[in-house]
Amino acid sequence: MRNPKLMALAAAVLACTALAACGENAEKKQAREQARRTACVASELALDAKVRLAQLDTQVVQMQGSPLEQVTTAGHVFAAAYRTYADAASRAADLADSAAFARSSTDSARYATMAQRAQPPAPQPGVEENAARRFEGDVREAMNNPDHPCNKKDSDDS
Repeated sequence: MRNPKLMALAAAVLACTALAACGENAEKKQAREQARRTACVASELALDAKVRLAQLDTQVVQMQGSPLEQVTTAGHVFAAAYRTYADAASRAADLADSAAFARSSTDSARYATMAQRAQPPAPQPGVEENAARRFEGDVREAMNNPDHPCNKKDSDDS
C-alpha cells in the first residue's frame, strides 16, 4: 500500500519541475504547503511510533511468563510494523518536502525521484497491511484536524 498523498505530491513536484517555468504561482505555493504539512505529520507519527515501540520493548520483558505475555507481544509486533512503515513514509515525505522547496529545478527533480523511490513498499497481508492502513488513517486524521500543529500556516512561507 503506497501512500497516495505522497505519490500525488511527488508527481506534482515532478510535473512542476518539468515545466521549468513554474515560478511562485499559487499552485506551487499550495504544493509546497502540502509537502510541508505532510512531512510534518509523517515525522511526528514516526517519532510517536518509535516511542511507543520503546515502551512496548520494556513491557514485553516485564510481561514474560505472565498471562499478558501473548497480548503484549502481539502489540509489540504491530508497533514494530507500524514504526517500519512510518519511518519509510516519513523519509519519503521529507524528500518530497525537499523537492518542493529546492532552489533549482534539477535539485527538485532529484529529490522528487528520491521521494518516489523511498515510498514504503507494499505491505504484506496481515500485520504489515494493518499497520500501514492504521498509519494512513492517522495521517488523514491529522491532516484533516485544523487544530493539529502541522496544519498551522508556516509564517516563513507566506
